[in-house]
Amino acid sequence: MLAYFGIVIWGYVVGTGPDAIAGASELGQLDGAGRRAAPAPPPGSASAPPGARRRPCSLRGQPDDGRDEEAPVDQQHPVRTTVTLKDVAARSGVSVTTVSRILNNRETGVPIRDETRARILTAAKELGYRPNLLARGLRGSRSSLLGVIARDISDPFHIQILRGLKDSAQDRDYRLFFGHVDYRPEVAIAYSSMFEHSHADGIVVVGDLQGGDPALGILADQHRFVVGVTDRTARRQVPGVYSDNAGGTVLALDHLWSLGHRAIMCVSDTRTYDGRMRIEWYERYLREHGAGEHVQVHVTDQEPAPAFELGQRIFAGFDQATDPTTAIYATSDTIAIGLMQAAFQAGIPIPGRLSIVGYDNIDLAPYTIPPLTTIDQSGVDMGRTAGQLVFDMIDRNLDRRDVDDIVLPTRLVVRQSTVPPACRGD
Repeated sequence: MLAYFGIVIWGYVVGTGPDAIAGASELGQLDGAGRRAAPAPPPGSASAPPGARRRPCSLRGQPDDGRDEEAPVDQQHPVRTTVTLKDVAARSGVSVTTVSRILNNRETGVPIRDETRARILTAAKELGYRPNLLARGLRGSRSSLLGVIARDISDPFHIQILRGLKDSAQDRDYRLFFGHVDYRPEVAIAYSSMFEHSHADGIVVVGDLQGGDPALGILADQHRFVVGVTDRTARRQVPGVYSDNAGGTVLALDHLWSLGHRAIMCVSDTRTYDGRMRIEWYERYLREHGAGEHVQVHVTDQEPAPAFELGQRIFAGFDQATDPTTAIYATSDTIAIGLMQAAFQAGIPIPGRLSIVGYDNIDLAPYTIPPLTTIDQSGVDMGRTAGQLVFDMIDRNLDRRDVDDIVLPTRLVVRQSTVPPACRGD
């Protein structure tokens, strides 16, 4: 995967600027707040990655030749600007989404009046609108592009999912059109419009967003074929591929319980649906097993650095001789890794004094010190299954309300971070 200013098409890099994506002049690049960013330096400059495609520069975007004066412009033959869907929408007085659906003969959930349809077609003709053939693809009405909205590309588990999606897309000669939203619904909405303009055949949403239900509703309205992966914030809005949070949590706690642990701490990221569900099942498990007095939940972001900082605060007051806690259930491997590093710094042996179980079985899990016991939910399989599901919806023209969720099983992977609790002589 090649990353270039946050936008990726698997197989080739998409540049930035007004006509960056699939030749569509309206798409532009988003900055960290979801706003249009200034055009990037042209390919071939120091900041352009190797292999980036070159394309002819417009007069505004031509490389700097070291001269201060601007290149002359032929006033009698001005540069022709590309007419976009936005231009047609402004002329006809309707939304860009409505224009896109009419001009591309897409089905709409709400009937569009003949008068509106005629007004759009007339505006397109008067403005000289021409659909972008690259974006629409060479196979009838399909573009061979699959849009991917990813919550957090720094999450190693999401990288596994993207690998599975890539495999599924390659099997179908599709390219992945990728947008990173960093938990922000407003950025997801902006990418949704970009995907609509580029005629992506379907959308896969990897991970949920804080308060993201409205964003998913807009996605589902703009795109017929949308599939969610991992977190179930999509609830009934779009079908999805998920792992069994309840089963995975029970596997982790059964393992610790069988070793003799009773005072088990839970550390989770409550920004995500999965994180909240794993806390809920952890609390239920301890209460049902008569250890409700030992329920202890700490909240952190799931990146290693925040987890490490939380671990520093926890372990600063941790008395190895008297504290009853003997094990930790971390609801992601990245949280577990941060806590392990904090424990090492505090001189707390793992697993000698504290056993720890993670969740995800990321690629790094076998190589931590000690190797991490974890719950495997097979991100690659989840990504591959999500790809197969969205392609099935596209091929069969399925309504999302007629498509069931797919829940994948989890499994326990026992390594060296869990042992029976040490005898403290109390």
